[in-house]
Amino acid sequence: MTVKKSLINFYKLKNIPSADKKIVWSKFAGLASQWAVAIFVLLFFGKYLDSLHLFELKAPIFIWLLPFIFIIFSLIRIIKETSTSNVDKNKH
Repeated sequence: MTVKKSLINFYKLKNIPSADKKIVWSKFAGLASQWAVAIFVLLFFGKYLDSLHLFELKAPIFIWLLPFIFIIFSLIRIIKETSTSNVDKNKH
């Protein structure tokens, strides 16, 4: 038995189509690349805003605040998207 046939049998036993697995991993890869680019850009933009000395504080505020806000809002969005998709799947 070849590896391909054994994988097909495994997916049949698990009731998981192989195409669905590829879609799930591509979503994770897209999300990871978006997060990496966004955090990278926000770090440099935060560093730039901190260099302008908008506030009298000497501690860097924006370099921490901007990526933190992005992570919080994107996690909230992910939770909302996944919770509505689970509710829709349960209705059918």
